[in-house]
Amino acid sequence: QVADFPHNGGVAVKHGKEEVAVFHLPGQAEEDGRWLCVQNLCPHKQVRAISRGLVGVRPDGQITLADPVYKSIYDLRTGSGMSHANLNLSTFQVKVDEQGQVLVKLPLADQMAEGFARQSRESADKMDFKPPPRGSHPDIQVPRAPKIGVNLEW
Repeated sequence: QVADFPHNGGVAVKHGKEEVAVFHLPGQAEEDGRWLCVQNLCPHKQVRAISRGLVGVRPDGQITLADPVYKSIYDLRTGSGMSHANLNLSTFQVKVDEQGQVLVKLPLADQMAEGFARQSRESADKMDFKPPPRGSHPDIQVPRAPKIGVNLEW
């Protein structure tokens, strides 16, 4: 419902294993982007925080979104990366029906997950980003108790 969305902000909405960020901008004209939806996954570092980004409007009327963690800036209408041309957000159509329900047109959940994974790989290649290895770093030794109930010596 419309009442569930904050004014001038976004909400993360789960779809299968992925999320989208739906933004409600009541100050914008309907055809200009009162309701906008993009992926909630940062295309660079893969953080699910886009819905908490800072929304702004440039003097020329362009609606921008700043990633709250890495500060990358995007055109919220088109998803185009403004601070990094190789980083873009997927966009989705949004409308509000007569009952006040916010409807987002999304692909099937598995298709969207596959598309986001492909986009993540391509973005990582373009930005030469290497994700950290999973698990403990080999240079950091973490003391482990040999048995349950044995105290570690600090």
